[in-house]
Amino acid sequence: MNAELTGFMDIHKVNGINHILDYHLFIRCGDKVYMEVKGVGDVVISFDELQKNKFWKYYYDVSLMLTNDKHSVVDAKNTNIQYPEQRFWAINTAYIEGCYTLKTKKVRNGSNSDGYTCYYKINPNDVENMEYTLPQDLDAYTRAYMARFEVRSGMFEKRSVYYYTFILDYCVRSMENELNELSAFVEDKKNLLKLIALNEIKGINCDVIMMIYDSLVSIGSLVSIGSGISCVSGIKNKFADAMDAPDAVAKILDM
Repeated sequence: MNAELTGFMDIHKVNGINHILDYHLFIRCGDKVYMEVKGVGDVVISFDELQKNKFWKYYYDVSLMLTNDKHSVVDAKNTNIQYPEQRFWAINTAYIEGCYTLKTKKVRNGSNSDGYTCYYKINPNDVENMEYTLPQDLDAYTRAYMARFEVRSGMFEKRSVYYYTFILDYCVRSMENELNELSAFVEDKKNLLKLIALNEIKGINCDVIMMIYDSLVSIGSLVSIGSGISCVSGIKNKFADAMDAPDAVAKILDM
């Protein structure tokens, strides 16, 4: 969908049961932003209005870092998290998980197998046509927000730095994993290009191509070109006499 859907969720697990400590959910359609906060409610404001409030801006920024897919919503009944009402529209996000027993917090990557955590109480498709919150209602909402314990106690200043640190670490590790996967994909693509080149050589049949494919491209995982060439080093000798162009095959495999 055209809208940007993001969420911040802070969960505390006690005896295996998830309890919501806090959440900030956002849906942005151009300049219009729908925001829902636990214990405060929801508003529709301009993006500029959101940026002017340091608390809202912080949670919006970290929600961007935590959300895996910002442009899709999942139609799934809420069974994993206790909201005041039944909810049916979820987004795929990572979230903060605290453990009461271990007294620790970590970023956990949400998935359908683990159960979604960020659910909207409205249909995200309706935001585009929603009216902006009236000024007097927004003032009341802001006062209610500023009365939250983490704001009036000053806890936000310390917590925000703490959360941002390990959320950033999670993002860095996620990018490293994606780069590793991309690198493996590039190497695998090189191997496939070699197979195409081999297929054009006179004298090579389909069985030979499949022998090389099974060695260069592993099923279930991608292998590097170095290990791939090592795997086929013995194969070259096996079918060299059965082909019209063994030198051409060796040249391609040794690229």
